[in-house]
Amino acid sequence: MERNMRLRMTLAATVAAIATLAAASVAQAGVLYSFAGPTGELPTDVSITKSFSGAAGAAQVAFTLDGYASLDGQNYYEDDFTLSLNSTPILSATFNLGGGGGDVVFFAPGGASVNNISGNGMTVTWAGGKVLISTPLNLLAGLNSLTFNYTALPGPGHAGFQGTGDEGWGLRDIVVTQASGGVPEPASWALMLTGFGGLGAVLRRSRRQAVLAAA
Repeated sequence: MERNMRLRMTLAATVAAIATLAAASVAQAGVLYSFAGPTGELPTDVSITKSFSGAAGAAQVAFTLDGYASLDGQNYYEDDFTLSLNSTPILSATFNLGGGGGDVVFFAPGGASVNNISGNGMTVTWAGGKVLISTPLNLLAGLNSLTFNYTALPGPGHAGFQGTGDEGWGLRDIVVTQASGGVPEPASWALMLTGFGGLGAVLRRSRRQAVLAAA
């Protein structure tokens, strides 16, 4: 009885270890692109494009958006941020980064995590700020491009371009990641095969012991 219990525990532990190894191998994420930056202060109405290669399918980009001086949220002096993947917009928003106005996400069909850590509220502080952003991507096979753009909304309804003496923006800590896919790497295959081999040996030994006990 005790030997059978030890055997069942050994089998369960072996199966669990193999399953964990397989899941970890499949889910492993790789960095496709990284840019520590910072870019420094840029005027509005300027775009930055970053290109990288990946596999077709789901991925993720995380980055920090820097605001300088009185970059505005939703108000008369509004400045809007847009992120595009392969020329298609995937995120559009405005943030109070020193210039007052509200934080508004206008467009994020794939979902996005947006955290304005500046603490400016609705007030004009001229202190700039930072927004932490993460959003999913749907990549093409091969070369992909992310375009980051900030636009000062034009008149007559808004103030239009004001220049870096009043407001500016920049980027840092851009990281694009993608899961390695559903096929384990060769080293993982070798470890899993070793595990299955050990499991088979335990089962064969169990059968021999059962036959001897019956005899």
